[in-house]
Amino acid sequence: MNVALLCFHTLGGSGVAAGELGRELSRRGHGVHFVGAALPGRLDPNGIRLHAVPLEQPPPVGTQAFTFALAARLVEVVQHERIDVIHAHYAVPHAAAAALARAALDGAAPPLVLTLHGTDVPAGDARGGEVQLLRKLALDAHAVTVPSAALETTARERLRLPGQRRVEVIPNFVDTVRFSPGADRSALAALFPGRDLRTARVLCHASNFRPVKRPLDLLHILARVRERMPAVLVLAGEGPERPRAEAEAKRLGLSADVAFAGAVRNLPPLLRACDLFLLPSAHESFGLAALEAMSCGVPVVGSLTGGLPEVVEDGETGVLAAPGDVDAMAAAALRVLSDPALRGRLSRAARDRAVRLFRAEEVLLRWEALYRRVVEPG
Repeated sequence: MNVALLCFHTLGGSGVAAGELGRELSRRGHGVHFVGAALPGRLDPNGIRLHAVPLEQPPPVGTQAFTFALAARLVEVVQHERIDVIHAHYAVPHAAAAALARAALDGAAPPLVLTLHGTDVPAGDARGGEVQLLRKLALDAHAVTVPSAALETTARERLRLPGQRRVEVIPNFVDTVRFSPGADRSALAALFPGRDLRTARVLCHASNFRPVKRPLDLLHILARVRERMPAVLVLAGEGPERPRAEAEAKRLGLSADVAFAGAVRNLPPLLRACDLFLLPSAHESFGLAALEAMSCGVPVVGSLTGGLPEVVEDGETGVLAAPGDVDAMAAAALRVLSDPALRGRLSRAARDRAVRLFRAEEVLLRWEALYRRVVEPG
């Protein structure tokens, strides 16, 4: 098939998930066409086409015109590339742009698959008009998917979806070959130059540093761990909360023990160098970063919220605590890091769970079946 993928190009979970999907579809012989500002941040362009849409549009409307420009470019791509299916990751702007394009294409429009990723589901106090627009986008799509059962429940409730509107749970996946265990710590040398980390525990985190990720909690967890043992923290990613995190690390006297790695394209070597992954988010619809850590055999300490318990099995592949409970997460981190037998058991179980439930090959079969269903209904 020829698939048009619309997604964010940044390193948030939805963009990473869409990029990984595009990579795997291309490997399996499908034509993959990304339509947007850029390719997803971790995706190599080999065999994949980008139909670029400038993020900044000319005045007077500026960035407000991006949805319209994206729709216009999608119309051209559908007409010239014989697109079989449009797959929009995120309702706004991507499904909104796809809806505009399909209206313009009329009877020649390919079917639309909409994947909701979490923050595109309206909050409980959202205005009525916003809810109506998002509900219309979901009802008009030929298929709606979510990465977790928790998000399915939330989406149905907040969008007031009727029972006959099928919402399919297709989890995010991980390349278990690329994200595999290893004992190489060489990736830390450039982050902590001149430091001997042989006796230090290495904690890590990867995200787009939005407030929902609670990045300041990471520093408070590290501070508590360091009261009991030598430890450092690696933070991968970029985002609006990074300056506050840097300031908090300085305030706590941890600047020398915290490495801000920036936007890391090749994450597996960094994960392999770590002993524990932290994900203390206020909410997670799935927790793709946690899954990638698990696939590398790294246990997770994170929040008992949203879809994360569907990924991290509490007590088996990691430890989960209430969002914001820094004391509980720090205690869990100390328990895992101070007990080699426990950490080894969690590590093996984490890898096993990633391979059994979230391998790319198995999830790709479900995506292909869904695409066939909407392209050839009945």
